[in-house]
Amino acid sequence: MNRDLEKILKEKWYLVAADFIAVLAILCLDLNPRDGVEATLAVFGILGASLIVVIPVLMDGGDKKERLAEQARLRTALAAEIDGLRDDFRAGTEAVSRRVGEIELTARQAGEAAAAAVAQRASSELNALKAAVTALEAKAKVLEAAVAAGGSAAKQEAVEALTTQVEALAVSVRGAVADVEETAEAVKAVRTEAETQQAAVLDDLKKLREDLKKSGQKAATATDKLGAALDAVQAEVKALQANPPVASVPSPAPAAAEDEVVGEDVKKPVELEIELPSAEEEAEETADGAEEADDEELALESDEVAPATAATAGGTALTINLMIGIGNKPYVRGTGPGLSPDKGQLMTFLGIGRWQWVSPEPDAPATVEIWKNDQTPLGEPLHLSGGEPVEVDESHFSGS
Repeated sequence: MNRDLEKILKEKWYLVAADFIAVLAILCLDLNPRDGVEATLAVFGILGASLIVVIPVLMDGGDKKERLAEQARLRTALAAEIDGLRDDFRAGTEAVSRRVGEIELTARQAGEAAAAAVAQRASSELNALKAAVTALEAKAKVLEAAVAAGGSAAKQEAVEALTTQVEALAVSVRGAVADVEETAEAVKAVRTEAETQQAAVLDDLKKLREDLKKSGQKAATATDKLGAALDAVQAEVKALQANPPVASVPSPAPAAAEDEVVGEDVKKPVELEIELPSAEEEAEETADGAEEADDEELALESDEVAPATAATAGGTALTINLMIGIGNKPYVRGTGPGLSPDKGQLMTFLGIGRWQWVSPEPDAPATVEIWKNDQTPLGEPLHLSGGEPVEVDESHFSGS
C-alpha cells in the first residue's frame, strides 16, 4: 500500500467506506453480466459511486493551492524581516562607532583645554613673580644707596621695609605654588575621570558588539535553515514532477458479490480499479511537503496550539479553513455542550490555515461563532446539527 492510498484511507476513510457500501449495494442487485444493459448499468453505477471519493479529493486540492500561496507569502515576509534585522544591525554598529569617536574626541579636547588653562595660569604666576623680584631688586639698590648716604636709623628703616616686602613676596609665591598644585590635581582628576568614562564606554561597546555579533549569527543560521528547507521542498517538488505518483483504489469483490451465470456453475467476480488523476495527487504531495517544511519554520504559530487531531466522523464538529495570520488564533463561542457566549475555547490546530472544534457530546446540536484571539468576531454564527461535522472555507469570513 503506497503513501497516497494510506493518506486517503486515514483522512477520508468515511468516504471510502461509503463508496464500498455503494459498490456492495450495486453488486447485490444480482445484475446479469451477459446482459449488455444490466452490465452497463452496473459499470456506470460503480463509476458514479467512486465519485464519492474523487470529488472531495479534487475539491481539497483547490484549497491546498490557496494554502501554498499563503505559505509563499509568509516566506517572503520572513525574508524581508531578516533583511530588516540585518539593516538594523549595520545601522546600530555604525551609530555605536560614531558615538565612541565623539566621546574620545570630547575627552581629548577637555584634557587639552585643561592643560592649556593650567599652563597659562602658571605662566601668569611666573611672570608676576619675576616682576615682583625685579621690583625688589630695584628697591634693594635704592635702599643700599640710602644706607650709604644716611645713618643707622635710615638703615634700620630700610631693612625693616625690605623684610616686609620679602615676607609679602614669600606669601605670594606660596599662594601661587598652592594654586598651581591645586590646578594640577584638578587636571589629574579630570584626566582620570575621562579615562574611566572612556574605559566604561569601551566595555559597553565591546559587549554591544558581541551581542550584535551573536544576533547576526543567529539571523544567519535561521536564514540558512530556511534556505535549506526551501531547497528541500523544491527538490521534492521537482522529483514529484519528474515521477508523478499514481494512486489506485481497488474495489473489493467479496464472495457475496459474485454473479452466477444462468445455466452454468461458473462464478465470475466483478472487479473495478479506479485511477485518480495524477495531477491532483501531485498537488497533494507538493502541499504535504510544503506543509511539513512550514511546520518547522513557523513554530511561533504552533507553540501554544494543541496537537492536531483527525476529524470526528458521525459527531458534531466544525472545521474551518482560514488564514488568520501569524500569532493569531481562532476561538469558539456560542450555545451548546461546553460552549459559553462570553468566553471562547481555543480551536485545535490541524495544519496551516486549518482549525477544528469537536463537541464533547457527538449527538448534541450547537450554535457557534468564531472569534479572533477571543476578542473580535469573524463571520456569522453557524448552526451545527447534532451528529454531523461541518466544514467552512475562507469565503464565510470574507465579510468580517
